[in-house]
Amino acid sequence: MAATRVLGVLRLSRASDESTSVVRQRQAIQRWADARGAVVVGWAEDVDVSGAIAPWKRPGLGEWLPSTIGKEVSEVEERLAWEESRAGEWDVICAWKLDRISRRVIHTAQLVEWAEENGKHVASAEDGFDLSTQMGKVMFSMIAAFAEGELEAIKFRARSSFTHLMKQGRWRGGFEPYGYRPEKMDDGEGWRLVPDEVGTGTAHTLREIVRRTIEGEATNAVCRWLNEQGSPTSLDAQRIRNGKEPKGAIWRVGNLLKLLRSHTLLGQVEMTEEVTGPDGRKIKRTRLVRGEDGLPLQRAEPLISEEEWKRLQAKLDENRRPESGNRYDRSPLLRVAFCVCGEPMYRNNGRSRMYYRCSSRNQSGAECGKTLAIPAEELEGTITGSFLDAVGDLEMIRRTFRPGSDHTAEISEVTRALAELREDREAGLYSSEAGKKEYRESYLRLEAKREALSALPSQPDRWEESGTGVTYRKHFEGLSSPADQNAALREAGVRAVVHSEPFPERTLAEELAAADPAMWSAEPPTEGEWRQTFGRVELILPANFRARIRRQTAQHHG
Repeated sequence: MAATRVLGVLRLSRASDESTSVVRQRQAIQRWADARGAVVVGWAEDVDVSGAIAPWKRPGLGEWLPSTIGKEVSEVEERLAWEESRAGEWDVICAWKLDRISRRVIHTAQLVEWAEENGKHVASAEDGFDLSTQMGKVMFSMIAAFAEGELEAIKFRARSSFTHLMKQGRWRGGFEPYGYRPEKMDDGEGWRLVPDEVGTGTAHTLREIVRRTIEGEATNAVCRWLNEQGSPTSLDAQRIRNGKEPKGAIWRVGNLLKLLRSHTLLGQVEMTEEVTGPDGRKIKRTRLVRGEDGLPLQRAEPLISEEEWKRLQAKLDENRRPESGNRYDRSPLLRVAFCVCGEPMYRNNGRSRMYYRCSSRNQSGAECGKTLAIPAEELEGTITGSFLDAVGDLEMIRRTFRPGSDHTAEISEVTRALAELREDREAGLYSSEAGKKEYRESYLRLEAKREALSALPSQPDRWEESGTGVTYRKHFEGLSSPADQNAALREAGVRAVVHSEPFPERTLAEELAAADPAMWSAEPPTEGEWRQTFGRVELILPANFRARIRRQTAQHHG
């Protein structure tokens, strides 16, 4: 009879944990196998691996287990997963203690169930349970539940330590937020984060990223700029500061957007935790670490101002809208030229030149039938030329975002802090008498803070217009890329509708010549639209352009 084949499982959460060292675990498993006449055929070693990770997902143990454990899959998928693993090379999986296999009851139960279904067994050298008996199964359930409870206790202690360090303005180590670098505290006790102004200089790069984004540069264009100039990513910058070779990672749009949305730009800190949702499922939630007043804790000096943060978020929100047209390679008339049916017109390749066509063709595969394609050179020249003929000598107006004194965001922050406090209590974090007292005091402080904020006067965010000292014509002469031309036209509020048949033309000069001179004494309207026609193109400008021209003409007439 062949000897039982044993797979030894070794796991450490930290490589420096000597009390449960790999050597000690290995010796205990070997003694267990020798006492039963079994042979150890392999070792699955995972160092610096959390007990919360499913056994079949761990780097070491995962090679010996099918990846389909705990999943509802077809027989074909299950067979393929078995063949890709080394599950056929062992009979018993044995660990020093059960928590070395997993600290999750659900993961351990799924592994045991799979083993029983496939003629295999799960064993522990030190816990001494026997799953072939009812008492052994009861002991197994109790030990597994204890292991999961200990994991939750470890997580709670880690969160408490994390928050305590944040309140002291200290950095606990690990991942360094982009734009910051660690620096020894003045008293020599621990570390803090400071803006990375020297060396890798990521703070300067971060501010440049923010500036470009606020001024309307597309996120993929910013990524392109970062990669072209060889700016290291967050992880590569950290490797460089630690004296290691960078891996040459490239900037990606998703990661950049995540960075620009993070409150770390304001020197605050976010933490991601796993919570139980209303449906009982585990979900990951990212939230700000808060102080006793319910407001975000300030861990480091902000990299940008509150005003810049608001402007940045407003621009990112604007870019998320499909109609924003914020693309790096956009045509000069993207979201400027529209078909008479209302759909935007896109630039496409023709047989010999570029054309603008209604986008309904791209969406449904069929033309809308309400207009015809128009040569790109003709449409771009008509719109840009007509716009500059009409308003080219006017001073260009720049719109600037001015954040108001609205306290809605702060009230929302406090309301969210109250909700998080209630969730923590429901999770049992304030179950003791001292905890209940702390909960009541924190809740009352937050309620008072929300009432005080609600009583403050508010003024909404607004846009202000200011002169630039440069005419539209001069500004357009300095634009070189299609993206810049498109941004300038959209900022000016220019729109154009392409019809199927040409209109009788009525230019601005003809309009002014036909007008009664007495009209210039009247105050012109500034709201609405000003429409002009050029062949098949109907140019639509904001009415304030017409009002400014009339004022200028009235001044000229004296």
